Amino acid sequence: LLYVTNRGSNSVSVISTATNSVAHTITVGSRPSGVALGADGRLYATNTGSGTVSVINTVTNTVIDTDPSTPGTNSISVGPSPSSV
Repeated sequence: LLYVTNRGSNSVSVISTATNSVAHTITVGSRPSGVALGADGRLYATNTGSGTVSVINTVTNTVIDTDPSTPGTNSISVGPSPSSV
C-alpha cells in the first residue's frame, strides 16, 4: 500500500499498488503534507493548515488520534518511542 496526502481535499489516499487504484480515503486535518509510518504500523500525517498531526490506524484506515503541532509543519519523522514523534 501507498499513502498519499491530498492537500486540496484534506485527506490521505490509500493506494493499492497491486491494482493501482484508491483503496480508501481517510479524512484528516486541513492541508495535510508529510507522512511517516511508525514501527507500530501507525501512520502520522502532518496537517499544515490546522497545526495538527493525525494518527492513523493502518489496519482500519481510520484516524485514532489528533495531536497538536506547530502550524505550518510540513515534514515528520517517527522515533523509537511515542515521545519521539
